[in-house]
Amino acid sequence: MERRELLKMMAASFGGSVALPESAFAKMGEPFDPKELTFFRPGQRAQVAMIAEAIIPKTDTPGAIDAGVPGWIEVIVKDCFEVADQEVILDGLSDLMRRCQKEHGKDIGQLSGDEQVAFLNKMNQETQEEKRKAQKEGKNPRRTFLDQFKELTKFCYASSEVGASEAFEFVFVPGQWIASMPLKPDQKVWAM
Repeated sequence: MERRELLKMMAASFGGSVALPESAFAKMGEPFDPKELTFFRPGQRAQVAMIAEAIIPKTDTPGAIDAGVPGWIEVIVKDCFEVADQEVILDGLSDLMRRCQKEHGKDIGQLSGDEQVAFLNKMNQETQEEKRKAQKEGKNPRRTFLDQFKELTKFCYASSEVGASEAFEFVFVPGQWIASMPLKPDQKVWAM
């Protein structure tokens, strides 16, 4: 099985429907080069790391930062997204900062972890309500910043070595699919 196909299956099994460009799957098969981190400004880069960690926090398994998710998000947005999708991410980061300043009087990085999660959940609920309203009006709702960001975070985490080997069970051998595979108590889900 080709690595790209394996990554697609991993992302689909972890994240449901992943609407990422085909090039993102190929990009994850390449070695990570920190010199490629040229798309976001330093403040945006810090925001990306904070939001990714709020989505997949470090618990008894590594979080998004431990898995290198923020760097991969930047590389994929820069190299794989079309300009319109890049703008959704950039505009979303700006909007997030504006909303946080308006509601809390400070940057999101200055909020406690619980406050960050509550703020992001509220923002997500608002954008989902806007999408439902647009659908009721017969409009084709646009993909939101948080929709894209959550998909990117899940995809990068599930595709990372840390995510696949420490957060999931991972056996990199060809095999067969067994629908009723017996599981041990407290066993992690299979990455692939």
